[in-house]
Amino acid sequence: MIPKRSSSILIVNSKPDISELFAEMLLMGDGEYIINIAKTGKECIKAMERNLPGLVLLDIELADTSGWELIEKIKSNWQEIPVIIVSSKPPSIEDIKRISLVSDYLMRPVTLDGLLMAVKDALELPELLDQCLGRVNKYMEQDGSMYSLFLLLKQNISDRKQYILFKQLYSNNDQDNGVETKLILDNLKVRITKARDNIEYFKNSRVLFA
Repeated sequence: MIPKRSSSILIVNSKPDISELFAEMLLMGDGEYIINIAKTGKECIKAMERNLPGLVLLDIELADTSGWELIEKIKSNWQEIPVIIVSSKPPSIEDIKRISLVSDYLMRPVTLDGLLMAVKDALELPELLDQCLGRVNKYMEQDGSMYSLFLLLKQNISDRKQYILFKQLYSNNDQDNGVETKLILDNLKVRITKARDNIEYFKNSRVLFA
């Protein structure tokens, strides 16, 4: 059985007033979260070594380190821990290439609904998918197509979130003028379309639903 993900959240932000604001916002939702705060990347790693959180809410504009370097360090040590980025700047093209490392990329000012939805998705969705995959895996020998379907759905959710973020942050003019920007967007569209076609095939398969 897959263990339930911790409901503790580590907020990493160089500005204490912003950390406190996010903590208050999180406590306004219906989730019973335990909130801890770190002001630097070094404090973040130490806090995670002491008590592993269920989620890291990270401002990538830290005083002592690059936020992306910190994310890579977190993922190299605790791959299963989701990270939500909070930033006052839109992601660059280089950021878009590695955005699959994080669950969400939120732009300040962050709305209450947007924050609570991102946190709920990051804490609950991976666990739900993993539980489904775990159950399907037991029957993989009899029906490997079911296992493939859940893997496909899991990847498709990630691709769709990236695509939506990309469309929100870059206007059509930006996409037309930037070759690399357009290439990333086109690749995502191809993957999403291919996944949709494969999912339709699974839905219509007599083997899968016999």
